[in-house]
Amino acid sequence: MLKSKPSAEISPERLAQAGAAVADLAHLAKNLLQVLSGCGEIIDLAIKTNQFDRVRQAWQLHQPSFQRLKKFQLDLIKYTKSYPLNIEPCDLSLVFTSASKQLEPFFSKRSVRFSLTGADTPATVNADSEKLRDAVVNLLITAVDNLQDEPGQITLGISLSDTGDAIRITVSDTGPRLDNETCNDLLSPLERYRNMLGTGLEIPLAKQIIEAHHGTLMINTDDNSCNTLTLTLPVT
Repeated sequence: MLKSKPSAEISPERLAQAGAAVADLAHLAKNLLQVLSGCGEIIDLAIKTNQFDRVRQAWQLHQPSFQRLKKFQLDLIKYTKSYPLNIEPCDLSLVFTSASKQLEPFFSKRSVRFSLTGADTPATVNADSEKLRDAVVNLLITAVDNLQDEPGQITLGISLSDTGDAIRITVSDTGPRLDNETCNDLLSPLERYRNMLGTGLEIPLAKQIIEAHHGTLMINTDDNSCNTLTLTLPVT
């Protein structure tokens, strides 16, 4: 399958969004660069003095910071550029399997229990499977960050709407319930705390993807005590 290319032109609205995102998350990039710089200095000195235990310790700090900075760069590109959709029949169960597998190392490291519900729900839609996978990954990352670096439960669910004309995808977590203000803030680039897994662009990116598929994204619109991110996609 041919990869879609971004539009050559960037609209003024998207340029404004990019500027706002960079301004809001500039301190994130600065903090990550400081960590990488510090790790580089430690590794350089440790190699010169044959202190390889310190090299290993610094490398353990370097790698997650590097990966997060890399994700921030890629997320910012996706946030500002317009990519056409590659629409084709999409098996959502395969999307879920791929997305959850990507997060398995982080679930394990942070003692997060993961479960999938509604796997037997007929779930084939006409969609861009790669972009839907990105959206689900971003919701799972948000759920991990909702746990605030504490052990907890994350549940990925799928169900048909009561009318049968839409598929509902939910990502729930057992972290502290987010208030309405925080839920609204998440719709824009936002770094919530220093050690978060994500870049702060997860929800804005997921929202862009779902709305491009004529769907909706909602945060904590139910009365449950847990946090629930809900995607609704039309069945076509």
